[in-house]
Amino acid sequence: MIKVWRLLSILIIPLMCLGLLLVPAVFVTLAGDGGPGKTAGIEALPSKAEVGFNEAFTVNITIDNPANEGVNTVAAEINFTPGLINATGITLDPLWTLVTMKTYDNTTGTISIAAGIIGANSTASSIPVGTIDIVSNNNALSGIAAFDFVFIDGERETRVYEDIVGNDILNWSMVVNGTVRIGGPPTISVSPDSLTFDAVEGEENPPDQTLEVCNSGTGMLDWSLTDNAGWLTETSTSGSLGEDECEDVTVSVDVTGMEAGDYSATITITGSPTVTIAVSLHIESAVPVEPANLSASSLSISPQQVNPGEEVTISINVANTGGETGSYNAVLYINEVVEDSQSVSVAPGMTKDVIFTVSKSQAGVYDVLLAEQSGQFKVVSTGWFGGGLGTGGIIAIVLIVIALIVALVFVFRRTRRAV
Repeated sequence: MIKVWRLLSILIIPLMCLGLLLVPAVFVTLAGDGGPGKTAGIEALPSKAEVGFNEAFTVNITIDNPANEGVNTVAAEINFTPGLINATGITLDPLWTLVTMKTYDNTTGTISIAAGIIGANSTASSIPVGTIDIVSNNNALSGIAAFDFVFIDGERETRVYEDIVGNDILNWSMVVNGTVRIGGPPTISVSPDSLTFDAVEGEENPPDQTLEVCNSGTGMLDWSLTDNAGWLTETSTSGSLGEDECEDVTVSVDVTGMEAGDYSATITITGSPTVTIAVSLHIESAVPVEPANLSASSLSISPQQVNPGEEVTISINVANTGGETGSYNAVLYINEVVEDSQSVSVAPGMTKDVIFTVSKSQAGVYDVLLAEQSGQFKVVSTGWFGGGLGTGGIIAIVLIVIALIVALVFVFRRTRRAV
């Protein structure tokens, strides 16, 4: 009978140990040390506090064993947030030579681990369990992903054993669960991207306007605001915003002592990234401004007589006696046909010359009409006959006349001698 009991005891102990490895236990989320003398714990800490979309990181699983008790069995089930992250692999520390479970399910967000140490115990104060390889989602869903040692039912407890069949050294001890923020860095956004104010010189300030400063990313956003104009004032110049949080900044304009005109400035909000808002201010004059009053005068044609192909300059003076800049379209007619046109802009109280240059190849008289003012120029022929005589032609005629007179005198004298 004694031999039978010894044989049974030899078989029962390994079977109990194997049973413990095959039944994954649950770490219950606790805070504090759970009771006197209970300082051991379990930690699941991500390698990063924040990650962007589709970014890889790891979660380190460690047993905290400050009492240096012998540990040779561990079983755990860890829940994580599906949709935000996906497990891609589990690597257990080489310390755990007997691994009976190492699985993950990204649909339910569950990781299960069961392992033991063959022929030895670990008495280290910090015992590595292993790492879980994780990648964040790539579908632009932001949020906080948690890694929790969860409680399933009252029958199952945390299982980190010493001496295989000894007491659960964790029992109600501390469990540290980690979280990681998904979605990348904080990002500042401002609406609207520009502001326009209108006022009347010497009258009330224009109504205030509002800038909405938001954190469209994740994490905390620290921001500060400055402007480059003395006539601008803001109700808030700095702040901190969490994910999806916004703050309204009231922008005011003081036009006291400012003259009529157009002014511009910028508001710079420093965050991630830096944003610049353009600000425009238009102050209308209290005295009504007279419209543009344009008139043309002083038609000039020079020279008024030219040879074929030579240039004639035709000009007119346009004056603006009004209070605003105006545009004048000058149209040149020659012999009642449009020859050319020009458009000029004339500021208040200013004058501007409109100048045309023309040339004609045919001899004749040309009528000019510009801005309801008329004149003429003449194109003359360069030959002896035609539209007129040049200086050479007149000299030639004088010489011929003199020659004829001399010839007549000579003939007259000979006639008288013959008689």
